[in-house]
Amino acid sequence: MLAVVATIAVSAAAALGAAASTAPTIRTANNASLGTIVVGSTGLTLYHYADDHGTVVRCTGKCATLWPPVVVRASARPVAGPGVNAAKLGTVKRPDGTVQVTYNGYALYRFSGDTHAGQANGQGLEKEWYAVAPTGSLVKLVPTAAGSSTASSTAASSTSPSSSSSSTGMGSDYGY
Repeated sequence: MLAVVATIAVSAAAALGAAASTAPTIRTANNASLGTIVVGSTGLTLYHYADDHGTVVRCTGKCATLWPPVVVRASARPVAGPGVNAAKLGTVKRPDGTVQVTYNGYALYRFSGDTHAGQANGQGLEKEWYAVAPTGSLVKLVPTAAGSSTASSTAASSTSPSSSSSSTGMGSDYGY
């Protein structure tokens, strides 16, 4: 029994190591509520945190646990999959020294509440987290309970990253 557990542990570690050594593929997918958006290689929605701007990454610690950053080895480049403009892919150095993938200058994150492709449960949370369109703008639509989308009360989609006027964006609802 111990040998089986050890074999499973070694296999899992090898799989994780292989995944970490390959550069993430960023592609697009059609979302029923948001339209065409940028997703990771497994189809999970990728988001941007409005308080991040330029080379400033503010989602760290507990925030980065709920919103895992899309990272790449320092020597690797993210891969442009179908629908993504390779020229818009880039990276930014995080405060902990890891390198995070960006799209049109927007640092990319996954949401821990999205468990399978097609979900966008993080969209519009705290009016700080938004999916990214293949054009490189933020998608400021907020899905309604009926599955349709309404315009968020925040500004319309922008075409480039900009500073946020909010102080931290780390409201008590999520404990970070």
